[in-house]
Amino acid sequence: MDASPLFDPEYLPIIAGTLIGFALLAALLLVPIWRFLDREEEVAEEWTPEAVAERMREHEASTSAPESAEETDPSPERGEAAPRPPGA
Repeated sequence: MDASPLFDPEYLPIIAGTLIGFALLAALLLVPIWRFLDREEEVAEEWTPEAVAERMREHEASTSAPESAEETDPSPERGEAAPRPPGA
């Protein structure tokens, strides 16, 4: 088969339209997947061993800090329930 019909000016708009349409369809389908994978990669970076260790250090530092009596004693005045006495 001769390749001359492929380069015939009569078929050039059809070939160009098909290639452009294919590229647009591929972009339409692949761009949302690419964006999703980028977001997932950013979230995954928060769960690396180093990031988890850093959060654990921050949590331990915040729990070992001395707290005032107001912070540890919930009061009914702020809308919180009063602590139950033992055995109740």
